Amino acid sequence: MVDPRFRRRRVEIRRQEGRRRFRVLLGASALVAVGCGGWAATDSPLLDLDRVVIEGAVHTSPSDARTASGLRTGEPLLDLDQARAAQGVSNLPWVREATVVRRWSGQVRIRLLERQPVAVTAAAAGGMALIDGSGRVLEQVDVAPPELALLAGLPPAGPAGSTLAPEGVAVLAVAVALPVELRARTVGVAPTADGRGEVDLRLDPGGMVRIGPPEDLDRKFDAIRAVLAQVDVRTLGVLDVRRPDSPVLTRR
Repeated sequence: MVDPRFRRRRVEIRRQEGRRRFRVLLGASALVAVGCGGWAATDSPLLDLDRVVIEGAVHTSPSDARTASGLRTGEPLLDLDQARAAQGVSNLPWVREATVVRRWSGQVRIRLLERQPVAVTAAAAGGMALIDGSGRVLEQVDVAPPELALLAGLPPAGPAGSTLAPEGVAVLAVAVALPVELRARTVGVAPTADGRGEVDLRLDPGGMVRIGPPEDLDRKFDAIRAVLAQVDVRTLGVLDVRRPDSPVLTRR
């Protein structure tokens, strides 16, 4: 006859083994559930891209920005390459910077910071090209906005998105720094004929200012103001401010 104590011990051992098997089965079931949930979260249409919204577009076509981003409706939000999308949009002529923000509601917002034109120059295709402070060609227009400095004596600018010719670097630096009151009296900012990286201003109604290299511009502009305030500009021939402490004036 089996001792009742041994019988109770065997029953207790079997119950413990049953509990262990139940815990193992429960854990396996949880892993399967998590796996299915992960699949649902990543592949569910609920987390697909439904709409691309463009913000801050003034000169840039929203449809062009969407195309340049490379984003396509229906693709999983988790797979979106936001950095690549932002770079693609930043390659558009007017776009200085693009920020891509993903929303889990199925929407992506692309915020644009656009460039500002500071000068115009002749365009290879005819008309005039708008230029920003970095030398980027923004757009070709038929008529130059009167408030922008005119870059003269340069090779014609290429299509939108291209860059100003190297000869225009010094010229653009002067044009960007040119004070408003002097810009109003300037009909052209041009490189000197010798190709040494120096710049001349062509004035209205006539005459020229030799700026020299785009250095020490504030002092050179002060010298120009001082001389123009004392002379009859109709008789001005050449004003040389390459040495702003001792400007040289030649009359016509």
